[in-house]
Amino acid sequence: MKSSLIRFTFTLGKGIQLDRRQILPGRGAYVCRDLTCLEKAWKKKAFVRALRIPPAQLKDISPDDVNRLKEEMAVFISGDEERSKEGDLNEQT
Repeated sequence: MKSSLIRFTFTLGKGIQLDRRQILPGRGAYVCRDLTCLEKAWKKKAFVRALRIPPAQLKDISPDDVNRLKEEMAVFISGDEERSKEGDLNEQT
């Protein structure tokens, strides 16, 4: 299901971004909510294919981008877990 995946987009000038609310314009690339999925997609150049990044823009994408995306994804996932726990508490009261 799409809601259980994390969406990334590519925008000229901004590069690859985590699309937290899944509403940013442009093509999206989806990965599961596990950091290893992100690492595998990066190594296999799946982002380049899925997002159809123009060859001229590939020079703007650095190996540091994957580290930044992993950090953002980890924060995003941990925030979802916190909201889920809060929801569980609200249901119990």
